[in-house]
Amino acid sequence: MRQNNVIHVELNEPYQGQKDWYFGSVAAIYDTLPKEVVGAGKEWLWQCLADKNEHKTRKATIRRSRVITKQQKR
Repeated sequence: MRQNNVIHVELNEPYQGQKDWYFGSVAAIYDTLPKEVVGAGKEWLWQCLADKNEHKTRKATIRRSRVITKQQKR
C-alpha cells in the first residue's frame, strides 16, 4: 500500500462556489486559492502543519491527512 499526503482546505465561505478543496501539497493550495481566501500565507502554513495536522484561521480550517491507495501491478 502507498500513502500520499492530502491537504483539505475547508473554507468558512465558498470560493468559486466551493467550500471544500483538496490538494497534494501546501504549495498547490496557493496555485488555486488566494492567500486572502485561506487566511494564511504559504510559509506560515508550512510551519503550522509541520507541528500539527490541523490549523484554523479566521477564514478556513486546513487539515493534513494521508490517503492510502493500493499499488497497482503493471
